[in-house]
Amino acid sequence: MSTLTAHENRLLFFGNCIACHGEFGKKVAPHLSEVKGYYMMAYPKKEDFVEQMATWVFRPNEKTAKLPEAIEKYKLMPYLSIDLDTLKQIATYIYEHDDFGGLE
Repeated sequence: MSTLTAHENRLLFFGNCIACHGEFGKKVAPHLSEVKGYYMMAYPKKEDFVEQMATWVFRPNEKTAKLPEAIEKYKLMPYLSIDLDTLKQIATYIYEHDDFGGLE
C-alpha cells in the first residue's frame, strides 16, 4: 500500500464517499458515522478495521455485509472501480477521522 499524506487521504475520502455517505448526500446510503461506529465496535484494531472495510467495499456482497439493515433500506452498495490499495487509504482516513459532513 502506498503512503499518502493525510490531506491526500482526505481528498480521496471526500471525492469518493461523501456524496452518498455524508449528511448532505442524497440519502442513498447510511451516514459514514453509522458505518464507522459498527466497524469500530467489531474491529477496534486499525489494521483489522482497514482490511475489513476496504475488502468489503472492493467487492460488496449481501452475504458478507456488516449492516444488513442498511441493504434493506438503501440496497447493496454498487461496485466502485477503485483499487484495493486506494480503498485501504480511504478506510485509514475513516478510522483516523470523524469529519464526515463536508469539505471545510
